[in-house]
Amino acid sequence: MLEKILAVALGGACGALMRFWISGFFAARFGKAFPWGTLAVNLLGCFFIGFLATIFLERTAFPPALRLFLTVGILGSLTTFSTFSFETFELLRGGNVANAFLNIGGNVLLGIFGTFLGVLLARQI
Repeated sequence: MLEKILAVALGGACGALMRFWISGFFAARFGKAFPWGTLAVNLLGCFFIGFLATIFLERTAFPPALRLFLTVGILGSLTTFSTFSFETFELLRGGNVANAFLNIGGNVLLGIFGTFLGVLLARQI
């Protein structure tokens, strides 16, 4: 059990740092008028959960600690659905309805598409 807890904790630290760096990169590159960084990490997370889940379930047996490290730890920390919710709320509260719905559509629809692409890629290798 300790091995699983450590795997999640270490993965969580890695995912949080990745989220911090990726979000910062997008904010510096494209500004803060739209939450591009949150959209990027959510799409990456959706893609990789589709990819990894497919690999884990359809290909090879992976140690439980490795699965937890990658999915619960890294991806659970990388993706930011609570941040997405808050940023969408703030866009709505600020009267920026178009960007709020762009944010919702981008995260949800493109996220599902990213998951689909991850599954397709995993099945090709």
